[in-house]
Amino acid sequence: MLSLRKINISQFRCYEAVRLDLTEASSGIVVLTGPNGAGKTNILEAVSLLVPGKGLRNADILEMKNRAAGPEDLWTISAEVETPMGLTVRIGTGLDRDIKRRLIRINGKNAKSQNELSGFISAVWLTPQMDRLFLEGASARRKFLDRLVYAYEPDHVTRLNRYDKTMRERMKLLQLDRVDPAWLQSLEAQMSADAVSIAASRLALIQYLQQHVDKLNLMTPLFPQPHLTMDGWAENAIPLRPAVDIEDELKATLAASRTADRAAGRTHEGIHRSDLRVSYARKDMPAAQASTGEQKALLVSIVLAHALMMQAEKGFVPIILLDEVAAHLDAARRQQLFDQLQALQGQIWLTGTDEAVFASLQDNAKFFRIDQGHVAPVRPVHATVTLAQAVL
Repeated sequence: MLSLRKINISQFRCYEAVRLDLTEASSGIVVLTGPNGAGKTNILEAVSLLVPGKGLRNADILEMKNRAAGPEDLWTISAEVETPMGLTVRIGTGLDRDIKRRLIRINGKNAKSQNELSGFISAVWLTPQMDRLFLEGASARRKFLDRLVYAYEPDHVTRLNRYDKTMRERMKLLQLDRVDPAWLQSLEAQMSADAVSIAASRLALIQYLQQHVDKLNLMTPLFPQPHLTMDGWAENAIPLRPAVDIEDELKATLAASRTADRAAGRTHEGIHRSDLRVSYARKDMPAAQASTGEQKALLVSIVLAHALMMQAEKGFVPIILLDEVAAHLDAARRQQLFDQLQALQGQIWLTGTDEAVFASLQDNAKFFRIDQGHVAPVRPVHATVTLAQAVL
């Protein structure tokens, strides 16, 4: 089972120094309860920073430092991770003192990039801020889907980062008075190749995911069944034409749009404009038109189906972070969710203000009470928490 066995947090958000030790706990479910603003989400954010990316808040690394910390103090997060292969890996991340960027260490050695983390750990999450995912712009939905894709296919994040970097380089080049055509062509060829690969991975993930959405509906009938599609130039073309033809057409489109892209200061065509479309299958209704509770349940269904897919295809469940997930669920749906989470046999972190909401998990979860930067175990008795200075 992929899980965190120990996690150390130092000078991060509201925490000066705290250690959660889960080595003697048998269940994979971790429940954090406490009042609003106590620091529950901060712990989930710390866990999310152990995988590639900017974490569940998408925050600037300089904002994460404890406000009470001294000028020389740096925030750090380190963890012992049990991989699906049964190996224990030490992962650390924190703010680099000299160049003000994230430093990543794996088993005590500096990583060349965040992407190296993908070989050892993966995580997906839902937060209250994502409750409006179906109502806001395509960017958030695209990022949500890409997070699911690279939990399944780690190389996806490499292609995404390269595509974004190449797109920025092309835009800088277009702003110059004199442009090297050969350089532009090389950048546009790289963008086109990565775009087709990214789009293909998105489509494959959605196809696998939909199969498990349909299976999940049989196990959790109280949850709405989502129907997922991808809307984008490359994604729409892939089922109809050879990949090489799509690459060539995208290269031609990029070349033809150079003047317009330069004037607008942005690239008009590409996989950075694609959108994840979700509908409520039984009602044949776009998710954006569903009720707040239905939208929350649709998101939960997608994450649960993704966990089932990972279990079936990869043999393990990613670490799942569910912040205030019970907030818009009625009692029946909430219990069905808890039953399904226990059946997954993965490490799932849950937060909430009311411990009574999680009463049915009391014999099968590790409970911690959070209050203003302090963490105390409630149950099980084997879970311990002690203050400690985190060492990266």
